[in-house]
Amino acid sequence: MNLIEFENVTKQIKNQSIFNNISLKINSKENIGLKMSHTESSVFFDLLEQNTLPSAGSIISHTQNVLTKRYNDGIYQKITIKSYLQFFNRIADQHVDIKKLAPQFFLGDNLTMKTNALTTDQLERLHLFRIALSKPDLVFIESPLRDLSNEGVKSYLKALEVVRQKSTVIVISSSMEELLQLSSTIYQCIDHQLEKVDLELDKDSSKPQNIFRLSSHLDDKTIFFSPNEIDFIESINGVSNFSINSEYFPSSLTMDELEKKLLHFGFFRCHRSYLVNLQRISELISYSKNSYTLILKNSKETLPLSRAKLDELKDLLQ
Repeated sequence: MNLIEFENVTKQIKNQSIFNNISLKINSKENIGLKMSHTESSVFFDLLEQNTLPSAGSIISHTQNVLTKRYNDGIYQKITIKSYLQFFNRIADQHVDIKKLAPQFFLGDNLTMKTNALTTDQLERLHLFRIALSKPDLVFIESPLRDLSNEGVKSYLKALEVVRQKSTVIVISSSMEELLQLSSTIYQCIDHQLEKVDLELDKDSSKPQNIFRLSSHLDDKTIFFSPNEIDFIESINGVSNFSINSEYFPSSLTMDELEKKLLHFGFFRCHRSYLVNLQRISELISYSKNSYTLILKNSKETLPLSRAKLDELKDLLQ
């Protein structure tokens, strides 16, 4: 069952493009993660909540039962968990046995606690419990694991499965590591458009031979990147790391190997420890006769440029 469709959605704010012609269909029981920056995420929620309208395109919802939970959503203070949940239970008119369901959210022993005394781990599970009472068809949650402890993450993931028995949950985050724990399919916002991330769960399977991809191994998953997703590559303590939207992903290849592979994809060895995507460069700044810095688009990142590489870079950019 199709729950919601984004059809060629474009959104501009103060003449700045946030989304450009994005299209996405979300079906029931899909386990999707959306990798977005804080600004993109905020605008995306505003569109979902109809606080703003698309500049072009349309968002078509096939269900009225949609909930959103932003990262900074608050909670009623100085009331007990039981009172808080009973309130939402009455609003949802579901008549759920709160005491019976509480252990599934690891809150069975905390029902008499005041909400202002809860830990961050407990608060996030309480938000999930509240969502579960409404039994929405579709729910969008922003960065739920960001501030949790290791034990809190484990408990949250188990509680989330309870919600997913009744609802389709879409997670939005700027952290790929977080999305890998929460989603089986991930879309990343690149240059204001959504692109599906190439994930491989089977370590022994090989990627398609007709598509060039670079891989990074995280836990039990291998994530594949196309070259145009990468802002730059940095060697840190002898390990090559892909930098993508200010996140780092380790590679098993050396900088020399990557330089050879990426030569024809618009990458340039600006320094012995850096390979930069030429499409990401916005400025070249000279601080002195022998000191040069590259500034990247849509980023606070700056990269060093070797004096010996200056003329070569100018030739490439021309």
